[in-house]
Amino acid sequence: MAHGTTERSYRRVNPCPPARQSPRWKQILEVLNARIDSGEWGPKFKISEVKLMEEFGVARPTIRKAMERLRSADKVYTVPNLGSFVKADSPTE
Repeated sequence: MAHGTTERSYRRVNPCPPARQSPRWKQILEVLNARIDSGEWGPKFKISEVKLMEEFGVARPTIRKAMERLRSADKVYTVPNLGSFVKADSPTE
């Protein structure tokens, strides 16, 4: 490079940002839905938040968000101080 000139650095701008990965709670929700729909988790199966936290390596709020969606879809029910369970009449797709 000649004396007195400066090298300019340009940051390459990606015109299309990379596809965003879905949130972790949605990924977990898909797995839990598959377990219920396939019958792997039968009626009245107790779902342990602690075991799910360990399995997926996430914090409790992430598991709870997925569980809330399952409750909204009428696939599980929660009994205070006992836990969450798969509904006997959970809808299938």
